[in-house]
Formats: sequence, structure tokens, C-alpha cells
Amino acid sequence: MLKKDFSFGTSIATVKVHLEIRQFLEFIMNHEVSNTALKTINTVMMWLFCLTVLMLIVPWQAVSTEFADRIESNKIFLYFALIIEISNFISQAVFSVNTLLRRKNSVKRIQEKVEKAVETLDFAERALLREYVLQRKSVLTLPVTEPTVRNLIDDGVLKIVNVVDDVTAKAQIIISKEARPYITYKAIGLTLGKMSEEQISQIMNSRPDYAREKAIQTNRVFIGSRSVNQLYKGNDPKDKPSNDVAA
Repeated sequence: MLKKDFSFGTSIATVKVHLEIRQFLEFIMNHEVSNTALKTINTVMMWLFCLTVLMLIVPWQAVSTEFADRIESNKIFLYFALIIEISNFISQAVFSVNTLLRRKNSVKRIQEKVEKAVETLDFAERALLREYVLQRKSVLTLPVTEPTVRNLIDDGVLKIVNVVDDVTAKAQIIISKEARPYITYKAIGLTLGKMSEEQISQIMNSRPDYAREKAIQTNRVFIGSRSVNQLYKGNDPKDKPSNDVAA
């Protein structure tokens, strides 16, 4: 019964993830379409504005008396068109300023949310974020349905950059730009100095299985802090003495 409930819950989470990804893609497409339409309207309005101003300020009497009389008889319509065009530009300017202010407030709220999330990281979340340091990678392939991964994504600490597998809900995930200033060694439970054997053992044992590398690469050169390099000391077969040497 527990297995059925767990599989049912996992399937619901997977469906939610797929729906969110689809909604995100639809939002991007709609946003691009709206931007293109807005640019087209602004371009047309700019040309109409230039044409209207040109018809009002050019002395058409020197060019054509008949054309000048037509413009004079329809001047009220030209002024009316000019008012509409100027109103459009003013509304666009107000809209742009409003969008800029809302974006700044949104960025500020996200930064505050991310900072609070980093300050209250639990044991599993710290272990997951340490994988980016331990594996020397900026992108990890992680299951989005994993609760720890999902929480960090919802808090804005992690960000999905590419969906690898829709069936297993695995995606390439990075640490978001907003969270990078707050992800320090201290925040994820590492130190810049030398670590004790107990600390190393605790960190290595707490590594999440779903985030580990499938294949261990050999002959790698690690360049970084002493504490991170120390985590790998003793894990390389070359560092372990053979039985012949020990004998």
C-alpha cells in the first residue's frame, strides 16, 4: 500500500513538473510574440507620426496649391492623429517605466527570498549544493521530482536550464545568478582550512546518490581549496598503498 501511494505521489509530482515546464515554454513563446507585435505597432506609429508632422510643417503652397488646400481643409484630422500618436508614445513611456520599477522590485524580492533560503538550508540541501563544488561542475543533471531539488528550485536557489528526459523528469540544473553570492563554503558546510577525518567522512557519506557522477574519472587534477582537495585524498587508488608495499 505504501509503495502504491509513493508511486502515485511521484507520478503526480512528475505531471506537475511537466505542466510547469510546458507553461514556462508557452510563456516564453507568447512573450516573444507580444514583443514582436509591440515593436511592429511602435514602428508603424513612428512612421505615421513623422508623416503627420511633415504634412503640418512643410509649406505645401510652394509645391502645390491644390494639395495645400486639401491639407488645410483636413488639418483638424491631422491634429487629431497627432494627438493619438503622441498619446501612444507617452503611454509606452509610462508602461516602460512601470515595467522597469516592477522588475526592480521583483529582483529585490527574489534576492531577499534566495538569501533567506540559503540562510535556512537543511542538511540535505547543503549536501546537494556541495555536489557542485565536489564535482567541479556548474551544471548537474538532477531529478526535478526529488523533494530537495524541488525545494531549492522553488526558492530560487537552483534553476533549470534544459530538460534532459521528460519521462524521468531529469533536467540540467545550475545555481541561479541570484543565489551565487550567498553560496559560500560556510553556507554549504565546507571550510577553507584543513578538515578533520570525521568531517570528511561525514561530508562524503552525506552525498546524495541521485546527484553523484555515474562514472568516476581518473587522472584528474584538482585545483581549489585545501579542504575540497582533502575530500578526495585517499579515494584515489594511487594514493592507497598496495599489499606488496604494505608487506
